[in-house]
Amino acid sequence: MLDGKNRVTIPARWRPEGRFEELYLVRSVNRGCLSAFTQEGLQAWGEKAAGQAMSVADHEEFMNQFFALAVPSPVDSQGRMVVPDDLKKFARLTKEAVLAGSGPKFDIWSPELWSEQQAAIAPTFQMILKSIGL
Repeated sequence: MLDGKNRVTIPARWRPEGRFEELYLVRSVNRGCLSAFTQEGLQAWGEKAAGQAMSVADHEEFMNQFFALAVPSPVDSQGRMVVPDDLKKFARLTKEAVLAGSGPKFDIWSPELWSEQQAAIAPTFQMILKSIGL
């Protein structure tokens, strides 16, 4: 849920030692959600993605863009972070938000886009579950 100040609360169990000091928000342009990273996570994902570059110049350009587009968002003592208006609009967030964890980051989705994403990946998800015996 987003409150009147565009803050979303991060579940306590996701916060190391009960809190984060700052997270970085990045637009996930292919999925329509926001990804939230710690500084270490942002660096690791940036390096991983930049490793796909075809040249040193492409690598440098990607890293410059990736970090320039990451929006810092302080996290208060109650585990709330502000989602800036432009990012809120990008992710189509209104009053509700779905937080979905995935390793060193978590995503912030509008409920509608989250439902669409879940429906789109359901066949693959079910196939993988079946293949591992679950």
